[in-house]
Amino acid sequence: MKSNLNVYSYIIDNYDKLPDNVLFIHPNRYQWHNDDPDYDGLPMLRHFQLPFLEEQGYVNIRCAWSLGCPAEIKPLAEEGEHREAVHAGGDYKRAFQTLFPDKEVPKEVGVSCCAQFAATKEKIKERRKEEYVKYREWLINTELADSISGRILEYSWHSKSSHRVGSWLCKPMPRA
Repeated sequence: MKSNLNVYSYIIDNYDKLPDNVLFIHPNRYQWHNDDPDYDGLPMLRHFQLPFLEEQGYVNIRCAWSLGCPAEIKPLAEEGEHREAVHAGGDYKRAFQTLFPDKEVPKEVGVSCCAQFAATKEKIKERRKEEYVKYREWLINTELADSISGRILEYSWHSKSSHRVGSWLCKPMPRA
C-alpha cells in the first residue's frame, strides 16, 4: 500500500530529526477510516489524547473493533490460506519471519486496521534506521499484492517496538 510506503519514507528521511510525536493519517479529511459518524478526520484529531500517546509510545488512531479486532489474523492456523477478501492471514507468518527474524510469530494478531497511528520519537527509534529501510525495501520488492503487503505491515507496526505482539492492541484510546 502506498500509505505504508509514505510512512517508511518519512521515517527514513527524517530519522535524525523526528519531532517528539508523529501522527500518520490518511490525507483526505473525509474517509471511512475515520472513527466519526460522518467519517470526518477533524473531530478525530481534536479528540486525540497527546498525553496518552506520550505514555504509551504508540497509539492506533482507529478505535473501531471491526476489521482487525479482536484477532483477525491467526498466522499459524491460516498459513497458506487465501480468501477472496483482502486478508493477510495466509501470508502473514512468512512475511513476519522475514521482517522480524528476532521475534516469535504470534498465534493471533488483532489490530484496528487502516494504517492510521501515532508514535513518539523514542518508540520509532527503538529500531535502527536500517531496519526501516529493510521494511520499505520489502514493501517495494515483495511479490504479494499491495493490499496484502500493506495489510501485513499495518498489522505489524507494533512489532517494530519492544511491545509484545498480540490481540491486546485492540483497545480504544481514551476519549477526552
